[in-house]
Amino acid sequence: MKLKISDFKGTWALVTGASSGIGREFAQQLAAEGINIVLVARREQRLQTLATELINRHGIHCLALPIDLSNKGASGDIAKQLAIQNIKIRILVNNAGSGHWGTFEKAPEGFYESMVTLNVAAPMALAHAFFNDLSSFPSSLVINVSSPAVFQPVPFMAGYAASKAALHSFSLALSEEWKQFGVQLQTLVPGPTESEFDARAGAYESGLGTRRDKPADVVRASINALPSGKIMVCVAKGTMGQRIFGALFPPAFVVKKVAEMFRPKPG
Repeated sequence: MKLKISDFKGTWALVTGASSGIGREFAQQLAAEGINIVLVARREQRLQTLATELINRHGIHCLALPIDLSNKGASGDIAKQLAIQNIKIRILVNNAGSGHWGTFEKAPEGFYESMVTLNVAAPMALAHAFFNDLSSFPSSLVINVSSPAVFQPVPFMAGYAASKAALHSFSLALSEEWKQFGVQLQTLVPGPTESEFDARAGAYESGLGTRRDKPADVVRASINALPSGKIMVCVAKGTMGQRIFGALFPPAFVVKKVAEMFRPKPG
């Protein structure tokens, strides 16, 4: 299946985590192609401001849904709201996520339950909820935003890496299941990116260094890869080395070396 973004003009895309970073950039670049956008995130004012901007700049239809996807049943609520308005989703971008850098036990109470819901359960639930929409078109698209943390265990980001590994595996597996329905899945692996997510997760203080990709470049790489039909698009640098390193050396050695990069400084 070889898609072009121009194939989707005039249809609807749903973008989660749309209030900032990669999600906001997906909304902007898709709208620039004449695609109508459903914006999903928690911060209502930001969504409304972005919706107004996209409508005025690109002449598209845009709907802002301020919803917390870590809440139980949120994905089903979105599907019901859109069905009432006769909006059928042809592109689903699962971008919303959260993470924590630091010792596992020091995360706030309830954080991991919320994180796993947002990072794993919500993308699965949204894909399931919109299957009938997606499969009703001759071709459609699901983009799941993964992480280079999936290629080895990451001490001091243990929960985040595990949740993204689950999403990554799900996305690649579903790409094979759903290709018979004309649904193309792309698993997008951005590297460290200029975003509020990196700041909230503490990534700027971790071993990732200071270099950051721009969200616009990450999204452009995703869109440009569509005609290739690639099921995994790695924008992150060095992922091949990560995979070789993880395959060649014993797990204990791999985890020890990764821990040296991410261990918080004393005090």
